[in-house]
Amino acid sequence: MQPLPSQVAMLQLAAEQPGARSLVIDAAWRTDLRIDTAALERAAAGALAETEAAEIGAVVDGGARFVAARPAPVGVERFGTEEAYAAWRAGGTLQLDGGPLVRATIVRVGGSHVVRLLAHHAVLDGYAVTRVFRRIVARLRAEADGAPLPHERLGDLAALAAEAAPLRPPDAAFWSAATDGVGDPGREIAFADRVAPPSGRPRQRRARISAPGIADRRTWPAEAVATVAAYTARYLGTADAHVGVTVGLRRTALERATPVQWMAVVPTRLAVPPDATPATLAADVRRWLVAASERIAGGERPEQLLTVVPAAWRTGRLHGPIVNVLPDVRTDGWSLDVTAWGPVPDCLISVYSEPGDELVVDGVFHPELYDAAQAAAHVDAVAALVGAALAAPDAPLPAVPARPVDPDRIAVPGGWAVPARIRAALVAAGFPADGVELRAAPPVTVVLHGVDVARLPDARAVLPPGVRVRIS
Repeated sequence: MQPLPSQVAMLQLAAEQPGARSLVIDAAWRTDLRIDTAALERAAAGALAETEAAEIGAVVDGGARFVAARPAPVGVERFGTEEAYAAWRAGGTLQLDGGPLVRATIVRVGGSHVVRLLAHHAVLDGYAVTRVFRRIVARLRAEADGAPLPHERLGDLAALAAEAAPLRPPDAAFWSAATDGVGDPGREIAFADRVAPPSGRPRQRRARISAPGIADRRTWPAEAVATVAAYTARYLGTADAHVGVTVGLRRTALERATPVQWMAVVPTRLAVPPDATPATLAADVRRWLVAASERIAGGERPEQLLTVVPAAWRTGRLHGPIVNVLPDVRTDGWSLDVTAWGPVPDCLISVYSEPGDELVVDGVFHPELYDAAQAAAHVDAVAALVGAALAAPDAPLPAVPARPVDPDRIAVPGGWAVPARIRAALVAAGFPADGVELRAAPPVTVVLHGVDVARLPDARAVLPPGVRVRIS
């Protein structure tokens, strides 16, 4: 089974972390509408039978590869308390044992019905999961109306693979518009000063915004992306923002009809002048994403830039926060709860619309890089800014307080090093405080005295990428 270009990187990650929850999308739609549970189960089974991606499994065999699988039967669960339901959801993942990588469960929690879709991110993305869910709802409603929907294949994976351009190296000259400056000394692009492998148990914080009429305005997704980028720049005290923007690559009818992983995180550099408005920034975002999407459609995958751009592979970063705006997940009568969005090595800010003129700002943060208070502060501040910006897109963005600057910070490749934070991180990792020496002259170096060389990776893991480490 030939993977699509957008699935290759996810398969590579899956080979490195088989069974990791960090590579799973866990989405659950919930309703208090009166529904026949058996009919909902039939609708889910019918939708899975129509979805070719539900017949994909994967195995780890010198790498990860797709294999054919029989669709999983629809599960049915019931929980007497919200706590029991939450504990059950927290344990969900998908093993790479050849079994299907798309699964549906119908859940009763009190008087509510939940449709939970669990999918490996190498198989489905957010758009595709939503498309499968909407097919479940369509089949449920048609049966209730006495006109059940006939079986219909959703798209065509083979045809989609045949249309996909072969992978080719990214054009460094084009992508330099987004990557220039990444890795420069003192060029801070993220809220945290280091990266970490994706975590299966990230911190999550949500905020809701009342947004009458905004979800029906075509320009709001780009305005939301631009506003999160502006928050990033203003918080860091920089003139521009380096963010990753999730983009659906569906331009043809076949791509829109086929539930499959078909997206990319696009490195984006956005200038944020003092008088910036959401509308003007959104226009810049749209122009860049249109041009970048043309490149991606031609076979250039942005994640390859990590090995092409020297500053990126030295620092482990192409961008800071990922911005994930989902304008098309709202379904009348149902609310959405996503507890796993896929791999998050730093932080992900998602914005999506809900019934009742609400927008949800959902922040997911790596637990080794952010504590609960930091996660809450970012999400609450972003939600307030997005609410104000979308209500007045032609007005200058409200002020965002920049975070305090550490007076003793030292410029290093990819940002700044703060001696006190470096010492605290090393002590927390188990290194003796009296054995840590920081040499501030470039290149900034930490020397660990009296430490076994085998512990070098432990030190490297808690230091900013631009700081060198030695053992003496």
